[in-house]
Amino acid sequence: MIAMASAPNRQSREQPKAEESYLLVMTATIIPAANAGVKRADPRLRLGDYKQALRYWLSYQHPAAERILLLENSGADLAELRAIAADENPLGKPVEILSVAGNTIPAGTNYGFTEMQMLDQGLALSKLRRESTHVIKVTGRLTFPALGKALDSIAKPFSLMVDCRKLGFPRRGYDASTQLFACSHEFYDRVLRDSRKEMNSTDVRLLEHLIFRKVIPFKGQPGYYLRFPCNIEPVGYSGFKSKSYNSPGQALTRVVRAALRVIAPGYWY
Repeated sequence: MIAMASAPNRQSREQPKAEESYLLVMTATIIPAANAGVKRADPRLRLGDYKQALRYWLSYQHPAAERILLLENSGADLAELRAIAADENPLGKPVEILSVAGNTIPAGTNYGFTEMQMLDQGLALSKLRRESTHVIKVTGRLTFPALGKALDSIAKPFSLMVDCRKLGFPRRGYDASTQLFACSHEFYDRVLRDSRKEMNSTDVRLLEHLIFRKVIPFKGQPGYYLRFPCNIEPVGYSGFKSKSYNSPGQALTRVVRAALRVIAPGYWY
């Protein structure tokens, strides 16, 4: 079943598009699957997170959030989110809220399979996608205040902006952060669409591994940014640990990463 709510758009649809026009996509699962492995599993807490984040993006003045698509895949009641989109929208942004099927995590994979399934289905259904050139995918419970700064810091046009990183002990290798990435619709359709089918129980079990595998061939090519130009730290609570991203340990990591982006930009941390 597909449910949609659109807030009135106070900007003229006759105005020409900028070179990049963005669709911010908030992925949401209010009622996690039994095997999702998340500690922040209470639907009431999760709905509260999504409501808070939606209010934030509705007031975010950078073009990164000029259009908003919220996708939810657990069949939960979305009335409160629709009400926020309609009644608490100070900038009159166009908003779509779509309910898509698919909250069953196949054996041998993780939540990332349903995350990509949600994106594939939701982007295909979205009317706002047709009015934009790029998708910015965000974990719907989180906000990223430095998103606009990062987009303003890279050369245009661009095809991809994602943050790849070296894994710390005891893990080995590299992966890509999937809480936030931005890419052109053309790149998504060509490289990422249906990529969830490549996930397995061994080397590509996690979405972070899948995205890294899909984007690493573009390293060094113009218009492809495999490191954020600045720290884009999340605000909110981790789904897996249900801990705030403003904890002292996270603060130390932010400082180290920020320093390394300046003094050693080629080192992925």
